[in-house]
Amino acid sequence: MGTRRENLTGLANRAKLFPDNRDLTGFEHALKEIGGQTTIDVDLDKDNMDLLQKSKSMKRGTPSPDNPGLTRVKFTRKWTENFGGGAPVVHKADASNWDYDMDGPIGNGSKVSVILSVYDTSRKSIVGTRLDKVTVLEHVEYNPDNSAEEVAPKPQASKPPVKNLPPQGDLNDDLPF
Repeated sequence: MGTRRENLTGLANRAKLFPDNRDLTGFEHALKEIGGQTTIDVDLDKDNMDLLQKSKSMKRGTPSPDNPGLTRVKFTRKWTENFGGGAPVVHKADASNWDYDMDGPIGNGSKVSVILSVYDTSRKSIVGTRLDKVTVLEHVEYNPDNSAEEVAPKPQASKPPVKNLPPQGDLNDDLPF
C-alpha cells in the first residue's frame, strides 16, 4: 500500500515541536540515545478521527480530558532516524515558517492542522505513523499556568555501597554441603 498522507485538524496540547523544547528523554529515558523526539497531542473530532483510522494508522487515542467529545492522539517524530528524523515543518496560517524564538511556543488549545505519513513497515501487522508538518491555524499564546506541569522524576534514594566485609569464622571450616 505504500505511504499515505493524512491531513487532520484539531486542538493542540503539549506541543514540543522545536529543537529547544523537544522531549529529550521519553518514558524511562528510552529516547535519550537518539536525541529525543518532537511530540504534539491533538484533540480530534469524530470526522478527523475517522480519517485517521481509515488511513490504517495504529494510533487510537483516548478521550480528551480537556475537550469532551474529542479524542486525544499523540503524534511523534524521532530526532534521529534513518528516514524522517528531526523537527517537523511548522508553519503559521499564512504559510510562513514558525520561528520559535520570535513566535514562541504553541499554546494548548491552538487550532492546528497536522500532516502525517502513514506507512507500511517490513512487519505485516505494523503500520507506522510519522508527524511531518504542523500548521498553526489559530494560535493560543502559551501560558505555563494552563499547561500540564512537567514533573521531573523524584530522585531515588540510593542504596549505601556494599562493603567488602571480612569473612566470618575460620576459612578452613568444612562446608555443610
